[in-house]
Formats: sequence, C-alpha cells, structure tokens
Amino acid sequence: MKYEDYVWDFKDSVLYEEKIKSGTMPPLIISVAITGGVIGKEANPNLPETPDEQVKETQACYKAGASIVHIHARDPNRGYASTSADPEHYYAINKAVRSCCPDIIINNTTGGGFNMTSEERLASIQARPEVASLNCGPLFLKATLPARKLPLSGRDEPVNLDDLIIPITVREVETFAKAMMENDVKAELEIYNAQHYNVVHNLVRQGLVKKPYWYSLIFSTYLGGIAVPGNMRNFVNMLDNMPRDSMFQAIGVGLNQIPVITMSIIVGGHVRVGFEDNLFYKRGELLKSTAQKVRQVVQLAEIMGREVATPQQARQMLGISEKPRSY
Repeated sequence: MKYEDYVWDFKDSVLYEEKIKSGTMPPLIISVAITGGVIGKEANPNLPETPDEQVKETQACYKAGASIVHIHARDPNRGYASTSADPEHYYAINKAVRSCCPDIIINNTTGGGFNMTSEERLASIQARPEVASLNCGPLFLKATLPARKLPLSGRDEPVNLDDLIIPITVREVETFAKAMMENDVKAELEIYNAQHYNVVHNLVRQGLVKKPYWYSLIFSTYLGGIAVPGNMRNFVNMLDNMPRDSMFQAIGVGLNQIPVITMSIIVGGHVRVGFEDNLFYKRGELLKSTAQKVRQVVQLAEIMGREVATPQQARQMLGISEKPRSY
C-alpha cells in the first residue's frame, strides 16, 4: 500500500461515517518523545538522560507499540542537563536504537535547546535520521523549571524561561526544510497555532516538503501560550486549517494530554506521548516510563476500534523508505 491509501480529508463527515462503519480508519501511529530539551531527573527521576537510558526507554516503547522515536541527545559536558548540538551524540543514539529496534522510525529534533543558534539546532540531521522535527514559527514561554546541579558550577541552578521568545523566522524554516530535503529527511511540521500553517503553505509552494505533509499539532496548558489550549474548539480549528494531502499527530502537553490524544484517535489522527510532553501518568502520579504511556494509548485505541500501526505500516503511511536507515 501507498500513503494515498491512508490520507483522507479529516473534515469530510460523510467519509468519516463510512470509515467508522467499514472499519477502515487508518492504523494509529504512536510516536514517543522519550526525553526533552531541558527538563531532567530533578523533575521526574525516571526521565532518561544518558544514551543508555534513552536506548532502553526506546526499546521498551517499541515493544509496547511505538513506531516512531523522537530524540533529543543530551550534552554530557553539562551533566545531560540540556540538548546537545553535537551530531556525533545523535549518531551514537541513532545507531544504538537501530540495533535493538530494527524498524522503528528515528526522528531527531531540530528544536534543540534554548539559546542554541540555527546552525547548532540543524546539526542533528547530520546524524542521518529518517524524520526530523521542524518548528514552523516563533514560540514564547513563561516558566521557571526545577533547579538542578550543573557540573561546571556545582550549584543548583534554576532554568528561567520567564518571557522567553524563540525567534523562528520564515527564512529559517525554509533553510531547515531545504536541508531536510537534500538529506532525504522527512519534515515533521510542528504547529503551535493556526498562524504557523501560513509558513507551511510557503514551503508547499516552493516544493520544500513532500506529500503526505506530516504535522504535529501541539496543544498546551502552559502559562505564556507556547501553544493553543487543548479544547475541542481549538482542535477542530487546527484541523480546519490543515491542507489536503496531510496527516497529523496530536501532542497534548501537560494536563490536557489524554483529552487531546483521545480526540485525535477518534477523528483518525495519530498521537505522541512521552516525558518531553508530560511528566505524569495521571494527576499526582509521576510517569514511571514512556512505555507506560504507550500501553495506555494502546488500550484507548482498542476501546475506540483503532488498530495500532506497526513501524512498517507507519513507513507506508508517511511515504518514507520501507527499508529502515542503517547506521
């Protein structure tokens, strides 16, 4: 099968009914973001930071039903307290992941960490991922993360994101998309609000992204509005602005994760879970592993009649090589 067999208009209510009646909803792709760019064990002691921890976490998620892993290599020179800009760190993790997860889709971040240059954030594609995240517009944050001891200072230092702006420009997005095309890396288009679709339309006009367009629709409860809140009205609005020949995964950050991924499963979309998006399994209970969350998604999918995609099916749906990239 080809990706055309799985792509459909999510706004077509008649087609939706037909798919429900015939049981032809596409298999559910589960992505895992096993760690993030900054938060570490000071916030949840189970969060994987070292390469060995990340590989073991990925293997557990793969066995539980995940088809895609999103990787932030951490910088060992800073006690794994932040994302690395060294492509060799990414390559080592990619290679180790491939050895234990033969066909999982490997997705490296280009969001990187705070205060990175564009060149540093883009360096991860030198590690030859199959997919890479691509932020499609500026972000702003307001938060103070838990303090952690950094090796150079030996002090507990809080990560202050108070009124921080991540200034992603249209030209920068074009540069990243072009580099991904040249390196045969599929862009995962990260959309935090409907305005970011305008940037994607620009990429489509220039032929800088390939069909099917693969979106991450991100919803957040954070103060400062990193993304729109994950209520039903915002979810439908994001779908209404999505162009043809598109597929998407929904990402709920924080407390609204379960409602967001549930809405995505219902309408025929896909989902991402993991420590980068949520430190808790449920209110008041820390997440033990991302695999724990994958198993929860598998249960939700079964209840709602969605088959869980294998990595091979995910490759077909996303239009990427059915032969896993070797390292």
